[in-house]
Amino acid sequence: MKKLKIMISGIGNRALPKRPEGSNWLGWVELIRRSEQFELVAAHDISEDARKRIVERGYLAETQTYGDLDQMLEEVQCDAILVSNPAEYHADTVAKAVRKGLHILIEKPFVNNLKEGKQLVEAIEQKGIVAAVVQNWRSKSVGLALHDSIQSGLIGRIGHIMFRYVRNRENPNYPPYIFEEPYPLLYAMGIHHLDLFRYILRDEYESVSGHSFKPPWSLYKSDTGVSLFLKTGNGTPVMYSGTVSSMNNALFQESLVIEGEKGTLFNESPWLEPPLWFFPRGSQEKVDLTKGVEDASIAGQYNISDEYILGDFYRAVVSGKKSLCSAEDGLRSIAALEASRRACETGITVFLKDMER
Repeated sequence: MKKLKIMISGIGNRALPKRPEGSNWLGWVELIRRSEQFELVAAHDISEDARKRIVERGYLAETQTYGDLDQMLEEVQCDAILVSNPAEYHADTVAKAVRKGLHILIEKPFVNNLKEGKQLVEAIEQKGIVAAVVQNWRSKSVGLALHDSIQSGLIGRIGHIMFRYVRNRENPNYPPYIFEEPYPLLYAMGIHHLDLFRYILRDEYESVSGHSFKPPWSLYKSDTGVSLFLKTGNGTPVMYSGTVSSMNNALFQESLVIEGEKGTLFNESPWLEPPLWFFPRGSQEKVDLTKGVEDASIAGQYNISDEYILGDFYRAVVSGKKSLCSAEDGLRSIAALEASRRACETGITVFLKDMER
C-alpha cells in the first residue's frame, strides 16, 4: 500500500492533545503515525509552543514545522493537507490548498460562511481534487448503526426525530474568547447533530423555525440554547432542543428518539456512544444494535470514528470513491446552521431554498 504524504495546518488540541492522558481522543498526529495509509511530512501552527510540542514528542523534526502556512505550502511536496486550525481560518487555508492542487481533509465546520463555502466548492470541483469534511458523528458506531437501521427499513417509515442536548459549558476558566462565540450550541455541537440527521435520513431540510434563549447565570454574550422545529423534504419532523448553560453534571448530554412505524430507536449518552437500542413495535423486548462494538468508551468512539474518516479519505483519494462527507455535503449542514440561526433571530420560518440565493 502506497502511503500518501500529508501535512497538517493547526496543531491544537484536536490534532495533538496537550494532556494525552486525559484526552477524549488520540489526535490526528498520533493516528497518522499509526496509519499504514499516510505519512506526516510537515505541520503548521502560528503557536511556537504547539510546534515545540510536536517536535518534543518525536513526531517531526524542527525543520518540518512551520509558523507560516504559505512557506509550508511552497516548500513541502505532498499529496494532501489536514486542516485542523480554528474555523475562522478554514476558508483561507482551503483556498490556498486548492490552488496547490492538494487533496484536503477539513475539520468541522467546513467553513464559517455559506457564501465563501459555495465559492470554495466550485473551485474544488474545477480542480478535480478530493475535499472531505470531518463530520465524525456519522462515523461513530451509533451513527453508522442509525444509518444502516433506517436505510435497511428496520424501523419502517420515519414518523419523527426528537433530540435533547444538555451540557454545562459555563466554565469561568475557559479562555475569554469562548464566551464571545455566537450561538455556541449551534456552532459547537449543532453542526454534529443536524448533519447526523441529514446523513441517516438521506434527506435534506426544507424549513426551520425556532427560538433561542439564555439563562441569567450564563457567561456567554450570545444565546446558549435553542429550540428548533425542522422539516425535511420528505416531510420528516425533527425537534431539536438544547443548551450549553445547564448546571447539570449528572444527566447524559444527548438523548435521541427516532420513531418509525415498525419500532423506535433510542440512544442516551455523553457524545453518541453505544448502545443504540431498537424497541420493536408492540414488544417489551429491546435489541442492542451496537452489541458487537468492542470499545464503547468516549475515547474509543472518537478514535474509531477518526480512524474511519482517515481511511475513507484515503480511499476517496486513491480510488475516486465518494467520501463519507464531501465539501459540498458539508456545506449543506452549514446552510442548515445558518438557517437555524436566522430563524432564531427573526422568529419566522426560514426555508432552506432561500439560503441558496
